[in-house]
Formats: sequence, C-alpha cells, structure tokens
Amino acid sequence: MSEKVALEKLMRMPILTYFLVMGVLLFGGLLLISSHLESKPLPVSQRIGVPAPFKAPPDANGSPTSDNVQ
Repeated sequence: MSEKVALEKLMRMPILTYFLVMGVLLFGGLLLISSHLESKPLPVSQRIGVPAPFKAPPDANGSPTSDNVQ
C-alpha cells in the first residue's frame, strides 16, 4: 500500500509549477521580442464623433419632379 501512495505522489501533475514556469517563459519571450521590434505610431484621426451625413451631389439631368413628368 505504501508503494501505491509513493507512486501517486510521484505521478501528481504539478499544474501550478507548470503555469508558473510557462508564464515566466512566455512573458520573457514577449519582452525579448518587443525589444527587437520597431515601434510604429498608430494612425490616429483628428476627427471626433459621428461623420457628417452623406448628401449626394445634385443630378445634372434634374430630379423627376411634377414639373419634369409628362
């Protein structure tokens, strides 16, 4: 019975240790990569708010109104 208990202790998955080690490695990798990459400014628009509503240019032939209808 004591062999089974000892074997279970050896076979336990160290999930917290895994996440700690992987988190440190991934964070270090991100820091290493970000130090080598060139930072570019983000394109920013100076316009604030909703754009003006679209108004179509007037038609050269005129609009079909009661004056133009035959």
